[in-house]
Amino acid sequence: MLALIGITGQTGAVAADALLAQGHRLSALVRDPARAAARAAQGVRLEQGEARDAEALRRAFDGAEAAYVMIPPAPAHPDPVGFYVEVATAARQAARAVGLARLVLLSSEGAHLAAGTGPILGLRRAEEILADAAPRVTRLRPAYFQENWRSVFDLAATQGILPTMLADLDARHPMVATADIGRTAAALLADAAAPPLVELEGPERYSARDAARAIGAALGRDVAPVQPPRAAWEGILEEAGLGAAYARLLAEMYDGINSGHVDFSGQGEQRRGRDSLAGTVAAWVRQAVPA
Repeated sequence: MLALIGITGQTGAVAADALLAQGHRLSALVRDPARAAARAAQGVRLEQGEARDAEALRRAFDGAEAAYVMIPPAPAHPDPVGFYVEVATAARQAARAVGLARLVLLSSEGAHLAAGTGPILGLRRAEEILADAAPRVTRLRPAYFQENWRSVFDLAATQGILPTMLADLDARHPMVATADIGRTAAALLADAAAPPLVELEGPERYSARDAARAIGAALGRDVAPVQPPRAAWEGILEEAGLGAAYARLLAEMYDGINSGHVDFSGQGEQRRGRDSLAGTVAAWVRQAVPA
């Protein structure tokens, strides 16, 4: 049996689909079992609890050979990095309590860096805490999510603008679809000889201008990238519903991306996904059109 945190999320749902298709038995930690009722109908064993609850995690991990640990973002938390530490500590306690053989942690590019990475610092801390949680631990470090553009997709659709905090509109950055992350996580979870580090990006790299073109093509209209001034970033993020601490960290992360500081380590195994940014954004348009 294999265990998952985040089975109702973007990467966890894809990982679960892949593993169920391969015939694996699954256990999952969920906050609200009603949201995962369809998974229970597929035979997934659901354990209710919070990701910071070591006992709930122990129940979810009990009887499993390996576990997928993703730390859900806590954008309103007053100490976002501390939240990552709490979840990782609980997961370590649970994994060691049940004698878990393998663990796959969803981390991020830039997690090898000690500072200047914003919320990625929380994942660096999680990597450190979980390093000895099981005899074999795999860190999956994906690039910038293609789905990050989803938060401004509606503005592109209604106003023809694509706000971005990427400073150079033509600089191409590694980006990856969450579906590719989920498929890769599933493959690593099922692999008894999974490598200790995998860095994952999409089939090609993209700039903010590339994103605007892809979204414009999907919408059938012109879309132009626009850059708010650096001094306005944190306020814009807070207006979008993020807590002040998380807004500061995100602004720092974009500073790191823009300077080239936040990037892959170049160590471990380098993998590429298959989903293009054009395909990802086209799916958003299809989802918005009634069947």
